Amino acid sequence: MQDKRSTADLDSFDLILFLWARRRLIIGVTLLGMITGVIAAFVIRPLYESEVIMFPAITNSISKALLSEQSTGRDDILALGDEQDAEQLLQMLESDRVRDRVSETFELMEVYRIKPDAKHRMSDLQKAYDEHIKFEYTKFGSVRVTVRDPKAERAADIANYIADQVDSVWKEMAQERADKGFAVVERKVKQLEDNIRMMDDSLRQLRQLGVHDYHTQSERYNEYLGAAIVKGDQRAIREFEDRFKVLAEHGGAYVTIQDRIFNETKRLSILRMKLEQAQADRDSDLPHKFVVNRAQASDKKAYPIRWLVVAISTIAALLLALLLIVVQENIRKIRASHVA
Repeated sequence: MQDKRSTADLDSFDLILFLWARRRLIIGVTLLGMITGVIAAFVIRPLYESEVIMFPAITNSISKALLSEQSTGRDDILALGDEQDAEQLLQMLESDRVRDRVSETFELMEVYRIKPDAKHRMSDLQKAYDEHIKFEYTKFGSVRVTVRDPKAERAADIANYIADQVDSVWKEMAQERADKGFAVVERKVKQLEDNIRMMDDSLRQLRQLGVHDYHTQSERYNEYLGAAIVKGDQRAIREFEDRFKVLAEHGGAYVTIQDRIFNETKRLSILRMKLEQAQADRDSDLPHKFVVNRAQASDKKAYPIRWLVVAISTIAALLLALLLIVVQENIRKIRASHVA
Protein backbone atom coordinates (compact mmCIF):
# COMPACT_ATOMS: atom_id res chain seq x y z
CA MET A 1 0.00 0.00 0.00
CA GLN A 2 2.83 2.34 0.91
CA ASP A 3 4.64 1.30 -2.28
CA LYS A 4 1.63 2.36 -4.39
CA ARG A 5 1.42 5.72 -2.58
CA SER A 6 5.13 6.28 -3.05
CA THR A 7 4.83 5.44 -6.73
CA ALA A 8 1.98 7.95 -7.14
CA ASP A 9 3.94 10.67 -5.34
CA LEU A 10 6.92 9.89 -7.51
CA ASP A 11 4.82 10.13 -10.66
CA SER A 12 3.41 13.49 -9.53
CA PHE A 13 6.88 14.70 -8.75
CA ASP A 14 8.13 13.51 -12.12
CA LEU A 15 5.27 15.39 -13.84
CA ILE A 16 6.14 18.58 -11.99
CA LEU A 17 9.79 18.16 -12.93
CA PHE A 18 8.74 17.38 -16.50
CA LEU A 19 6.70 20.57 -16.75
CA TRP A 20 9.34 22.62 -14.92
CA ALA A 21 11.90 21.57 -17.46
CA ARG A 22 9.67 23.03 -20.17
CA ARG A 23 8.64 26.09 -18.22
CA ARG A 24 10.01 28.49 -20.82
CA LEU A 25 7.73 27.12 -23.51
CA ILE A 26 4.71 27.12 -21.20
CA ILE A 27 5.37 30.64 -19.88
CA GLY A 28 6.20 31.96 -23.32
CA VAL A 29 3.07 30.63 -25.02
CA THR A 30 0.89 31.68 -22.07
CA LEU A 31 2.31 35.21 -22.09
CA LEU A 32 1.84 35.37 -25.83
CA GLY A 33 -1.80 34.36 -25.38
CA MET A 34 -2.27 36.93 -22.63
CA ILE A 35 -0.77 39.71 -24.77
CA THR A 36 -2.92 38.63 -27.69
CA GLY A 37 -6.00 38.73 -25.44
CA VAL A 38 -5.12 42.22 -24.20
CA ILE A 39 -4.65 43.47 -27.74
CA ALA A 40 -7.88 41.81 -28.88
CA ALA A 41 -9.80 43.26 -25.92
CA PHE A 42 -8.87 46.78 -26.98
CA VAL A 43 -9.10 46.17 -30.73
CA ILE A 44 -12.56 44.59 -30.72
CA ARG A 45 -15.22 47.15 -31.54
CA PRO A 46 -17.05 47.99 -28.30
CA LEU A 47 -20.86 47.81 -28.29
CA TYR A 48 -23.39 49.53 -26.04
CA GLU A 49 -26.67 47.83 -25.17
CA SER A 50 -30.15 49.28 -24.77
CA GLU A 51 -33.48 47.53 -24.43
CA VAL A 52 -37.21 48.16 -24.59
CA ILE A 53 -39.70 46.04 -22.69
CA MET A 54 -43.31 45.95 -23.81
CA PHE A 55 -46.47 43.93 -23.31
CA PRO A 56 -48.80 43.06 -26.20
CA ALA A 57 -52.30 44.49 -26.24
CA ILE A 58 -55.15 42.01 -26.11
CA THR A 59 -57.32 43.68 -28.75
CA ASN A 60 -56.66 45.15 -32.18
CA SER A 61 -60.16 46.40 -33.00
CA ILE A 62 -61.39 49.56 -31.35
CA SER A 63 -64.91 49.01 -32.71
CA LYS A 64 -65.26 45.69 -30.88
CA ALA A 65 -63.81 47.14 -27.72
CA LEU A 66 -65.80 50.37 -27.56
CA LEU A 67 -68.68 50.37 -30.06
CA SER A 68 -69.98 46.80 -29.99
CA GLU A 69 -72.85 45.98 -27.64
CA GLN A 70 -71.66 42.39 -27.30
CA SER A 71 -68.21 42.63 -25.76
CA THR A 72 -66.06 39.84 -24.37
CA GLY A 73 -63.02 39.64 -22.15
CA ARG A 74 -60.73 40.02 -25.17
CA ASP A 75 -62.32 43.36 -26.06
CA ASP A 76 -60.88 45.24 -23.10
CA ILE A 77 -58.47 47.84 -24.47
CA LEU A 78 -56.69 48.02 -21.10
CA ALA A 79 -56.03 44.27 -20.81
CA LEU A 80 -52.62 42.74 -21.47
CA GLY A 81 -52.27 40.14 -24.19
CA ASP A 82 -51.47 36.47 -23.73
CA GLU A 83 -48.74 34.30 -25.24
CA GLN A 84 -50.44 34.20 -28.63
CA ASP A 85 -50.59 37.99 -28.74
CA ALA A 86 -46.93 38.14 -27.76
CA GLU A 87 -46.02 35.78 -30.60
CA GLN A 88 -47.89 38.00 -33.04
CA LEU A 89 -46.01 41.00 -31.68
CA LEU A 90 -42.71 39.16 -32.13
CA GLN A 91 -43.60 38.33 -35.73
CA MET A 92 -44.32 41.99 -36.35
CA LEU A 93 -41.01 43.04 -34.79
CA GLU A 94 -39.12 40.53 -36.93
CA SER A 95 -40.88 41.53 -40.14
CA ASP A 96 -39.02 42.78 -43.20
CA ARG A 97 -40.89 46.08 -43.05
CA VAL A 98 -39.51 46.93 -39.62
CA ARG A 99 -36.00 45.77 -40.52
CA ASP A 100 -35.94 47.73 -43.79
CA ARG A 101 -37.14 50.91 -42.09
CA VAL A 102 -34.58 50.60 -39.31
CA SER A 103 -31.79 49.87 -41.78
CA GLU A 104 -32.70 52.82 -43.95
CA THR A 105 -33.33 55.30 -41.14
CA PHE A 106 -30.10 54.60 -39.25
CA GLU A 107 -27.96 53.65 -42.29
CA LEU A 108 -27.05 50.31 -40.77
CA MET A 109 -25.12 49.18 -43.82
CA GLU A 110 -22.57 51.88 -43.05
CA VAL A 111 -22.76 51.23 -39.30
CA TYR A 112 -22.05 47.52 -39.79
CA ARG A 113 -19.26 48.30 -42.30
CA ILE A 114 -20.88 46.54 -45.22
CA LYS A 115 -19.78 47.68 -48.66
CA PRO A 116 -22.71 48.99 -50.73
CA ASP A 117 -21.42 47.25 -53.85
CA ALA A 118 -20.77 43.89 -52.15
CA LYS A 119 -22.28 40.88 -53.87
CA HIS A 120 -24.03 39.57 -50.75
CA ARG A 121 -24.62 42.92 -49.06
CA MET A 122 -28.28 42.20 -48.25
CA SER A 123 -27.48 38.82 -46.69
CA ASP A 124 -24.61 40.37 -44.74
CA LEU A 125 -26.88 43.18 -43.58
CA GLN A 126 -29.54 40.75 -42.40
CA LYS A 127 -26.94 38.65 -40.58
CA ALA A 128 -25.44 41.70 -38.88
CA TYR A 129 -28.93 42.96 -38.02
CA ASP A 130 -29.81 39.64 -36.37
CA GLU A 131 -26.54 39.70 -34.42
CA HIS A 132 -27.02 43.22 -33.08
CA ILE A 133 -30.81 43.31 -32.60
CA LYS A 134 -32.60 40.61 -30.63
CA PHE A 135 -36.28 39.99 -29.87
CA GLU A 136 -37.37 37.57 -27.16
CA TYR A 137 -40.43 36.51 -25.20
CA THR A 138 -39.78 36.73 -21.47
CA LYS A 139 -41.09 34.50 -18.71
CA PHE A 140 -43.27 37.39 -17.51
CA GLY A 141 -45.26 37.46 -20.75
CA SER A 142 -43.53 40.57 -22.09
CA VAL A 143 -41.44 41.10 -25.21
CA ARG A 144 -37.88 42.42 -24.92
CA VAL A 145 -36.11 44.30 -27.72
CA THR A 146 -32.33 44.38 -27.19
CA VAL A 147 -30.09 46.50 -29.41
CA ARG A 148 -26.29 46.60 -29.43
CA ASP A 149 -24.51 49.38 -31.27
CA PRO A 150 -21.10 51.09 -31.24
CA LYS A 151 -22.82 54.31 -30.10
CA ALA A 152 -24.87 54.34 -26.91
CA GLU A 153 -27.33 57.02 -28.10
CA ARG A 154 -27.94 55.24 -31.37
CA ALA A 155 -28.57 51.94 -29.62
CA ALA A 156 -31.31 53.58 -27.54
CA ASP A 157 -32.74 55.39 -30.57
CA ILE A 158 -32.92 52.18 -32.60
CA ALA A 159 -34.67 50.30 -29.79
CA ASN A 160 -37.25 53.06 -29.30
CA TYR A 161 -37.73 53.44 -33.05
CA ILE A 162 -38.46 49.72 -33.42
CA ALA A 163 -41.04 49.90 -30.63
CA ASP A 164 -42.70 52.89 -32.30
CA GLN A 165 -42.76 51.23 -35.71
CA VAL A 166 -44.86 48.33 -34.47
CA ASP A 167 -48.01 50.45 -34.49
CA SER A 168 -47.21 52.06 -37.85
CA VAL A 169 -46.51 48.77 -39.62
CA TRP A 170 -49.49 47.08 -37.98
CA LYS A 171 -51.80 49.90 -39.07
CA GLU A 172 -50.47 49.81 -42.63
CA MET A 173 -51.09 46.06 -42.84
CA ALA A 174 -54.64 46.43 -41.54
CA GLN A 175 -55.38 49.65 -43.45
CA GLU A 176 -55.99 47.93 -46.78
CA ARG A 177 -58.52 45.52 -45.32
CA ALA A 178 -60.14 48.28 -43.26
CA ASP A 179 -60.50 50.54 -46.30
CA LYS A 180 -62.07 47.79 -48.38
CA GLY A 181 -64.39 46.77 -45.57
CA PHE A 182 -65.50 50.37 -45.07
CA ALA A 183 -66.07 50.80 -48.80
CA VAL A 184 -68.23 47.65 -49.00
CA VAL A 185 -70.44 48.69 -46.07
CA GLU A 186 -70.66 52.28 -47.31
CA ARG A 187 -71.77 51.09 -50.74
CA LYS A 188 -74.44 48.88 -49.20
CA VAL A 189 -75.70 51.73 -47.01
CA LYS A 190 -76.03 54.08 -49.99
CA GLN A 191 -77.75 51.39 -52.04
CA LEU A 192 -80.22 50.71 -49.24
CA GLU A 193 -80.87 54.42 -48.73
CA ASP A 194 -81.63 54.79 -52.44
CA ASN A 195 -84.05 51.84 -52.30
CA ILE A 196 -85.85 53.28 -49.27
CA ARG A 197 -86.04 56.66 -50.98
CA MET A 198 -87.62 55.08 -54.06
CA MET A 199 -90.15 53.20 -51.94
CA ASP A 200 -90.98 56.43 -50.08
CA ASP A 201 -91.68 58.07 -53.43
CA SER A 202 -93.99 55.19 -54.32
CA LEU A 203 -95.83 55.57 -51.01
CA ARG A 204 -96.16 59.30 -51.63
CA GLN A 205 -97.84 58.61 -54.94
CA LEU A 206 -100.20 56.11 -53.34
CA ARG A 207 -101.11 58.66 -50.68
CA GLN A 208 -101.95 61.13 -53.41
CA LEU A 209 -104.38 58.51 -54.77
CA GLY A 210 -106.00 58.30 -51.35
CA VAL A 211 -104.27 55.33 -49.68
CA HIS A 212 -102.73 56.65 -46.47
CA ASP A 213 -102.92 53.68 -44.09
CA TYR A 214 -104.55 50.58 -45.54
CA HIS A 215 -105.45 48.82 -42.30
CA THR A 216 -106.77 51.91 -40.49
CA GLN A 217 -108.65 53.17 -43.52
CA SER A 218 -110.29 49.77 -44.15
CA GLU A 219 -111.44 49.60 -40.55
CA ARG A 220 -112.83 53.11 -40.55
CA TYR A 221 -114.46 52.79 -43.96
CA ASN A 222 -116.27 49.65 -42.81
CA GLU A 223 -117.60 51.51 -39.78
CA TYR A 224 -118.71 54.50 -41.79
CA LEU A 225 -120.21 52.33 -44.55
CA GLY A 226 -122.20 50.35 -42.01
CA ALA A 227 -123.49 53.55 -40.46
CA ALA A 228 -124.43 54.93 -43.90
CA ILE A 229 -126.32 51.71 -44.76
CA VAL A 230 -128.21 51.88 -41.47
CA LYS A 231 -129.18 55.50 -42.20
CA GLY A 232 -129.89 54.73 -45.84
CA ASP A 233 -127.60 57.51 -47.03
CA GLN A 234 -127.07 56.45 -50.66
CA ARG A 235 -124.61 59.27 -51.39
CA ALA A 236 -122.38 58.26 -48.50
CA ILE A 237 -122.69 54.59 -49.53
CA ARG A 238 -121.54 55.37 -53.08
CA GLU A 239 -118.68 57.54 -51.77
CA PHE A 240 -117.34 54.82 -49.47
CA GLU A 241 -117.75 52.19 -52.18
CA ASP A 242 -115.57 54.34 -54.47
CA ARG A 243 -112.98 54.67 -51.73
CA PHE A 244 -113.04 50.90 -51.20
CA LYS A 245 -112.30 50.48 -54.89
CA VAL A 246 -109.19 52.68 -54.50
CA LEU A 247 -108.07 50.64 -51.46
CA ALA A 248 -108.75 47.39 -53.31
CA GLU A 249 -106.72 48.55 -56.28
CA HIS A 250 -103.72 50.05 -54.46
CA GLY A 251 -103.94 48.69 -50.92
CA GLY A 252 -101.91 45.56 -51.63
CA ALA A 253 -99.07 47.58 -53.13
CA TYR A 254 -99.20 49.97 -50.17
CA VAL A 255 -98.93 47.17 -47.62
CA THR A 256 -96.11 45.48 -49.53
CA ILE A 257 -94.11 48.68 -49.87
CA GLN A 258 -94.75 49.63 -46.24
CA ASP A 259 -93.50 46.23 -44.99
CA ARG A 260 -90.45 46.45 -47.21
CA ILE A 261 -89.64 49.92 -45.90
CA PHE A 262 -89.94 48.65 -42.32
CA ASN A 263 -87.58 45.73 -42.97
CA GLU A 264 -85.14 47.78 -45.02
CA THR A 265 -85.06 50.48 -42.35
CA LYS A 266 -84.05 47.86 -39.77
CA ARG A 267 -81.33 46.63 -42.12
CA LEU A 268 -80.20 50.20 -42.71
CA SER A 269 -79.91 50.78 -38.96
CA ILE A 270 -77.70 47.69 -38.60
CA LEU A 271 -75.58 48.62 -41.61
CA ARG A 272 -75.11 52.16 -40.34
CA MET A 273 -73.85 50.74 -37.05
CA LYS A 274 -71.45 48.49 -38.99
CA LEU A 275 -70.37 51.47 -41.07
CA GLU A 276 -69.61 53.38 -37.89
CA GLN A 277 -67.56 50.44 -36.60
CA ALA A 278 -65.72 50.08 -39.93
CA GLN A 279 -64.91 53.78 -39.92
CA ALA A 280 -63.63 53.54 -36.35
CA ASP A 281 -61.36 50.64 -37.32
CA ARG A 282 -60.15 52.49 -40.41
CA ASP A 283 -59.31 55.67 -38.51
CA SER A 284 -58.12 53.92 -35.37
CA ASP A 285 -54.72 54.81 -33.97
CA LEU A 286 -54.99 52.41 -31.04
CA PRO A 287 -51.55 51.20 -29.84
CA HIS A 288 -50.90 47.49 -30.15
CA LYS A 289 -48.57 47.27 -27.17
CA PHE A 290 -47.89 48.68 -23.71
CA VAL A 291 -44.34 49.98 -23.35
CA VAL A 292 -43.06 49.31 -19.85
CA ASN A 293 -39.50 50.61 -20.25
CA ARG A 294 -38.25 52.77 -23.07
CA ALA A 295 -34.60 52.46 -24.04
CA GLN A 296 -32.02 54.79 -22.54
CA ALA A 297 -28.44 55.36 -23.57
CA SER A 298 -26.08 53.14 -21.59
CA ASP A 299 -23.00 54.61 -19.92
CA LYS A 300 -21.18 51.26 -19.87
CA LYS A 301 -20.05 49.02 -22.69
CA ALA A 302 -21.81 45.66 -22.89
CA TYR A 303 -19.29 44.03 -25.23
CA PRO A 304 -16.54 42.98 -25.07
CA ILE A 305 -15.87 42.12 -21.42
CA ARG A 306 -12.15 42.77 -21.51
CA TRP A 307 -11.09 40.76 -18.47
CA LEU A 308 -13.03 37.78 -19.79
CA VAL A 309 -11.37 38.06 -23.22
CA VAL A 310 -7.92 38.19 -21.60
CA ALA A 311 -8.72 35.30 -19.25
CA ILE A 312 -10.04 33.08 -22.03
CA SER A 313 -7.07 33.91 -24.26
CA THR A 314 -4.61 33.16 -21.46
CA ILE A 315 -6.22 29.85 -20.52
CA ALA A 316 -6.42 28.83 -24.18
CA ALA A 317 -2.72 29.63 -24.62
CA LEU A 318 -1.84 27.58 -21.53
CA LEU A 319 -3.79 24.59 -22.82
CA LEU A 320 -2.16 25.02 -26.21
CA ALA A 321 1.29 24.99 -24.61
CA LEU A 322 0.50 21.78 -22.74
CA LEU A 323 -0.83 20.24 -25.95
CA LEU A 324 2.36 21.19 -27.78
CA ILE A 325 4.46 19.59 -25.05
CA VAL A 326 2.43 16.37 -25.26
CA VAL A 327 2.76 16.28 -29.05
CA GLN A 328 6.46 17.06 -28.84
CA GLU A 329 7.07 14.30 -26.27
CA ASN A 330 5.12 11.73 -28.30
CA ILE A 331 7.09 12.58 -31.43
CA ARG A 332 10.33 12.15 -29.45
CA LYS A 333 9.23 8.74 -28.19
CA ILE A 334 8.22 7.61 -31.67
CA ARG A 335 11.62 8.64 -33.10
CA ALA A 336 13.44 6.94 -30.23
CA SER A 337 11.53 3.69 -30.80
CA HIS A 338 12.38 3.72 -34.53
CA VAL A 339 16.06 4.34 -33.82
CA ALA A 340 16.11 1.48 -31.34
